[in-house]
Amino acid sequence: MPSAEETARQRIAAAKKGRTRGVDLSELGLNKVPEELRNFPGLTILDLSYNNLTDLPRWFGDFTKLESLELSANRLTALPDRLSNLANLRVLFLSSNHLTELPDWLTDLPQLRGLYVENNPLRSPPPEIVARGERSIMAFLRARKQGSVRQWTSKMLVVGEGGVGKTSTIKVLLGKDFDKSEKTTHGLKIYKYQADHPYRRRTPMELSTWDFGGQEIYHATHQFFLSDRSLFLLLWNSRLGWEQGRLRYWLDIITARAPESPILLVATNAPASGRPADLPFDDLFAVYPKIVHNLSIDNETRDGIEELRDAIAEDASQLPLMGTEWPAAWLAAADLVRSFPGKHITPEHMSRIMTGAGLTYGSHRNYVADALHHLGDILYYKDVPSLADTVILRPEWVNEYISKVLDSPEVKRSHGLLSREHVNELWSDLDRGMRDHFLDMMDRYDLSYRLDGGTGQDVSLVIERLPWNAPAYEEQWNRPDPDGTEHEIRVLYQLNTTPPGIPTWFIARTHRFSTNTHWRTGALLAHPDGLHRALLKTNQHRHQIELTVRGPSPAAFFAVLDDGLTLTLDRYPGLSIKRLVPCPCQSGRAAACEELFDYDDLVRRLNRKPPRQEIECHKSGDDVNVPLMLLGLAPSENAELRGNIERLARAMTEQNHALADRLTEISGDMQRTFLKVQHQIQLSLEARCPSVFTVVPIKNSKIEGSLHELRLYCEEPGAWHPLPENEGCYQLKDSPKWLRQYGPYLHRLITVLKHVAPLVSPVLGMAVSTISERTKSEVDTMEALVGQLPTSASYVRDDLDLAENAHPIASASLEGDFRKLEAILTGLDPKRVWGGLSRIDTPEGLALYLCRDHAAPYLRTARAPVASP
Repeated sequence: MPSAEETARQRIAAAKKGRTRGVDLSELGLNKVPEELRNFPGLTILDLSYNNLTDLPRWFGDFTKLESLELSANRLTALPDRLSNLANLRVLFLSSNHLTELPDWLTDLPQLRGLYVENNPLRSPPPEIVARGERSIMAFLRARKQGSVRQWTSKMLVVGEGGVGKTSTIKVLLGKDFDKSEKTTHGLKIYKYQADHPYRRRTPMELSTWDFGGQEIYHATHQFFLSDRSLFLLLWNSRLGWEQGRLRYWLDIITARAPESPILLVATNAPASGRPADLPFDDLFAVYPKIVHNLSIDNETRDGIEELRDAIAEDASQLPLMGTEWPAAWLAAADLVRSFPGKHITPEHMSRIMTGAGLTYGSHRNYVADALHHLGDILYYKDVPSLADTVILRPEWVNEYISKVLDSPEVKRSHGLLSREHVNELWSDLDRGMRDHFLDMMDRYDLSYRLDGGTGQDVSLVIERLPWNAPAYEEQWNRPDPDGTEHEIRVLYQLNTTPPGIPTWFIARTHRFSTNTHWRTGALLAHPDGLHRALLKTNQHRHQIELTVRGPSPAAFFAVLDDGLTLTLDRYPGLSIKRLVPCPCQSGRAAACEELFDYDDLVRRLNRKPPRQEIECHKSGDDVNVPLMLLGLAPSENAELRGNIERLARAMTEQNHALADRLTEISGDMQRTFLKVQHQIQLSLEARCPSVFTVVPIKNSKIEGSLHELRLYCEEPGAWHPLPENEGCYQLKDSPKWLRQYGPYLHRLITVLKHVAPLVSPVLGMAVSTISERTKSEVDTMEALVGQLPTSASYVRDDLDLAENAHPIASASLEGDFRKLEAILTGLDPKRVWGGLSRIDTPEGLALYLCRDHAAPYLRTARAPVASP
C-alpha cells in the first residue's frame, strides 16, 4: 500500500496530466503539504481536509489563482499571514481545527465570499459572534481593525437548595457582614463581584454573580439563565449532609444545561477543622468531571473564605469569555447599555444609545444586543414579535414579578388559574403594557399559557402550579375501537435526570391540543381532527417520559408532539436521552408486550446492507417489522435526517406489506423529515425561503431565455400541494444552468415529492384528484429533467460560484445549495411574497411556508406563531 506522501504525489501528477484546475489531497493523514504541489501555479481548487497539518509552507502564498481552499479537520492553531496573498480566494474552509483567533487580513481578501470556521475554540471573535455566521464574523473583524479592548467579564451562578447560605456566601465574598437572619431569596438577585486575575497583574475580573432562590417552585424559571461558559458554585449545608443537599440532582441539572461549565462544590456551616466536609467526592468526580474544587466554609467565622476567593479567581480566569477581544466601539456601546438607568427601554432607544457610542452600523448593534442577551445583561427577544418591542435592562426584575405569581396562594388554590383581575392586583405598580409583556414572557418561558375557553375572560394557566395527582382520563383515553382501525405509536424517553420544567414546559408548548385534562407530570391531548389523541406520562423517580398516540394514522400527530418534546429537552444540551420503542406484538395476549427496543439499534439494522427489516421479540419469539416500529420517529441531526428520508423512500418503494395500508403516514413523515433538514440549514445560514417546489418546462414559451417555470408548494407536512394556477409561479432565465446548479437539491426534493400522499380533504377549492394528478405530472416531468443532468464526480462546474460550492455537483453541500437557492428565489420574488405563502414558526421549532388554509389553525392559537417572509 503506498504511503500518504506517495499517494499525494500520484494525485498531483494525475491532476497536472489531466490539466484540471483542482487537486484533492484530503483524508491522507499528511503531516505537511507535499513539496510537489509547489510547481502547480495555476491551481484554483485545493482540498487538504482531514489531514494532520499544523502549519502551511511559506510558498503557499504563491497560489495567487487559488479560489477554493479546504483546510477543515486539521490541527492548525493559527492562520499564517502568507495566506493574505491569495487575492482570488473565494471560499475558505477552516472548520474543526484548533484556531483561537482569526486575523484581520481576512477582510482584505477582495473575492472572499464563503468562510467556514465551525468547531474551533475561537476566543476572538467570541463564540456568540461566531455562532451568527460569516457576516457576523467579518463585521467583527472590520470593527476590530479600528481598535479593540479585552473584556474581563463573565458570569458566576450560585445554586443549591433553599436555606444553604447562598446569599450569605455572596455577601461575605463582597466584604459585607454576616447576617444570621438573612431572608430567603425569592426568584433571583444579581451582584457584581470583582476578583484579581491570578496570572495578570493589575487585571481585575468582574463576575456577574447570580443568586438563585433554592425553592423548587423557582427551578423551572431559573433554567433559562443557567448558561454555559459560566462558573457554578454549588452550595450545600454540611450539617444536613450532601444527600439532603441533593448534590446529584443539582450536578445533573448543571451538566445537562451547561455541560462545559466548571463547578465548585462548597460546603457551608463547616467545622473549623480545615478539612473538606465529608462526601463521596471521588465517586462524584468520576461522574461529573467538571467539578474543579471541593471546599468548606463558614460564613459567620469566615473560615475558608480566602480559599474560596482564590478558587473563584483561578477558575474564572479560565472561562472562555474571560479576556475575549471586543472592538472598542462595541465594548463602549455595551457598557453604556449596561449602565443605563431604568428597568426597560425600547429597542429604538437602545439603538440610539449604541449609536452615541460610535456603533453606527445596524448589524453591529444587533450583534452587541445579542451578546448582552446571551451574557444575561439584558433580556431582548428580537425574534419574538410579542416581546420584541421591549428591552429588559434588569433581568432580575422579571423574576421578581414572575415570582409573585408563583408564590401567590390564590394561584395555588385554583390549581394554576391566573385571572386578569389577580394579575392587576399582583402587578399593580406596572402599566397595562408591561403586565401584558410579562404575561407574554411567561408564555415564552412555557411557564403559562392563555386559556381560550370561549368565556371572554382573560385567564392564564400557570403550569408550575398544576396539581400532582392526575384527574380521571382513562375513559376518554381507552375509548372503544369497534372498527379496529386504530393504530398506536408509543415511545419511552429514558433520561439520566428529570430537570425542572420537564414535562410542564412541553404541556404549555402543546396547549393548542389541550383537552383541559392535565396535571404536573402529564396530559391528555387531542388532535383537531377529532380522530387522534395522545397521552403523556412522566415517571420522575425513574426519569422516564412516555408518549403515546392513538388513531387511524397516528404518525403525523406523533411527529408533531415528538418534535415539541425534543425541542423542550434540547434546552438541556448535556441531557442524556435514550429512546426506547415498545414492541407492537400481541401474541394472543390481552396485555401489550413489555419488550423495549433501543431506537438507535433499530436504525442501525436498517442501515445495514442489506437492511434487516425484521427483529425478533425476546418475549414472544415473533418477528416484528422494524420500519413499522420506526414510523413517525425521526432523528435530529442533518445527516441522520437525510438517511431517514432515504430509508422511508426505500420502505415505500419496496413491496412492504406491513406498511402497504399506511403509506399516507410514511409520506407525511418523509415530508416532515425533509423540512427539518431545510429548517436546520436555514437557521445555520440565517436564511429564509420556501423549500418545496417543482420545475417544469413552459409550453410555447415566447420569452427569450425562459424555458422552465418554478412553482411553489404549500409545505404543510402530510399535505404538500401546489398553489392555484398562476400563483407562486416564476419563469427561470438561463434554465439549463439553473438546473445543473441545483441538481443535488432537486434530486433530494424529488425523492420526497414522488411519495406525496393524497390529501384527505380538498383545499383551495380544488378536488383531491385534481391536485394529485397535477402533482404527479409535475414531479414526473421534473424527474425526467433532472435525470438528464450529469452526476459524475469528475464533472466540475466552470460557470458556478465557487464561493458557495467548490465541489462537483454529485457532492454539493446542502448548505451551499440552500444559500444559492435563497438568493435565486429572492431574485425571482424580490418582495418575498411567495405566492401568498406565510412563514409560520411552529411551537415545535419548525418553519413552514403555508397557504392560507393551512396557516389558519396555527394563527388561531392563543399564543400564535408569527407569519413572516
